[in-house]
Amino acid sequence: MLLETKKSQGGTRLFYLAFTCLLASGVLASAQSSNGTTANPEDVVSPSAVVRASYVAISGPPGQPLNLDRFRSLFLPQAQLVSVSVKDGRGQARAMTLQEFTDMVTSRIGRDGHIEHEIAQRVDVYGNIANVWSSYESRKTPDDPQVTRGINSIQLVNDGKRWWISGAQWQHETAESPIPAKYLSGAH
Repeated sequence: MLLETKKSQGGTRLFYLAFTCLLASGVLASAQSSNGTTANPEDVVSPSAVVRASYVAISGPPGQPLNLDRFRSLFLPQAQLVSVSVKDGRGQARAMTLQEFTDMVTSRIGRDGHIEHEIAQRVDVYGNIANVWSSYESRKTPDDPQVTRGINSIQLVNDGKRWWISGAQWQHETAESPIPAKYLSGAH
């Protein structure tokens, strides 16, 4: 009888474990269909590949449509994007949904142009999660002398099939907060 009870409990635990895995995979799988875009497999093979693809998708000269479908395909639909600025010595965060961010990009950057590329990258991976520290520089056109630099902190998750951006935050470099040397090494 005791053996039978332990067997039954083990079977119940196994059922709950399998059920939980099924639910988790369903949530991640539904992310692919709910944002309406399919990612290029090469774009999502590694955290570095996802970040590189995001820069390409969000960059273009004035008047050229940005590849926002490609950009959206890199993100979980519920991803949060946070722009951090400094005013009067205090950090201020502006949190946006993916839709709010792409709306902002369409109205401002798409009209004026935006060329952004990575100047260095640090990647930390643990299991199915990763964080990429990506130092960047951006300008409106390729020959624009006005350059903005900063750091993106990009969080990613792997569902066993691909990497997704689950969140990102960034801050532009200022005279008071220059990019530290450790985030300028390892340029790509």
